Amino acid sequence: MKHRILITTLASVMLIGGISTASTVIANTQTVQAATPSFHSSYWTKNRRVYVTKKITVKRYDALKGRIVRGRRTFKAGQRITVRNAGEFDGWVLAGTKAGSRYWWVSTSASTKWLSLTKPVRTRAYLKNSTYQDSHGIKATFGEATNVKTKDGQSLVMLTANVTNNGSHVITPTDWIEELGFLSVNPNKTRVKSSDILTDYPDFDELPSNKWSDLVATGEKKLSSGDSAQIAIALQANKSISTLYITSLNLAKSKMPVVTLRTTTGALN
Repeated sequence: MKHRILITTLASVMLIGGISTASTVIANTQTVQAATPSFHSSYWTKNRRVYVTKKITVKRYDALKGRIVRGRRTFKAGQRITVRNAGEFDGWVLAGTKAGSRYWWVSTSASTKWLSLTKPVRTRAYLKNSTYQDSHGIKATFGEATNVKTKDGQSLVMLTANVTNNGSHVITPTDWIEELGFLSVNPNKTRVKSSDILTDYPDFDELPSNKWSDLVATGEKKLSSGDSAQIAIALQANKSISTLYITSLNLAKSKMPVVTLRTTTGALN
């Protein structure tokens, strides 16, 4: 599984840089915006109020000399400005430029990707209490973590969760595990070793039937938008653990929260 491939990166970054203090929110964001008319639509021949969805710089244009001159204005994501299609060239003109004016404020980008007609809604991936939601709208509320052993003595941690698809596309419930790290030590207090990292167990289908079997199978089925499912995943561990720590795999962020689950002990069969 993809999660197993990501473990090497997680371990190496943790060993080199360690982990910083937890927070209830991590800054993994994306902008959701309403559909906008294309750049060449007649809609833009008049001044329109728009929201900036990403940083944009407009330049000063000298109509007399017919070229860009010194002078810049920068707008940040979330700001509201008024623009129109320049008409005279492929680009935008900032409102306030009067007919016959020598100087214009312009953007030479023939695109609507940087703007929205409605105020952008910013979604965040977060871990708060025992709930995780990624930037695509997959929400998982963690249940129990149980230590079990296979017949050949392999240690597993069975983790249950209720997964809700708040996104617009059909997903596989276990997709969210690819963004998370499962650890046997608290990454906020301990230097993490590769042996502290639990991976999803790849051969669960070969194990005998047990009380988690149906939940594991459900995690591999498709989940439509707006639907929820109770699932379980099998995590491979070196030994039985007392506490399961769940955090983001995105170690490039300066702050990341941690979910802490106390484990119980159960029987696989």
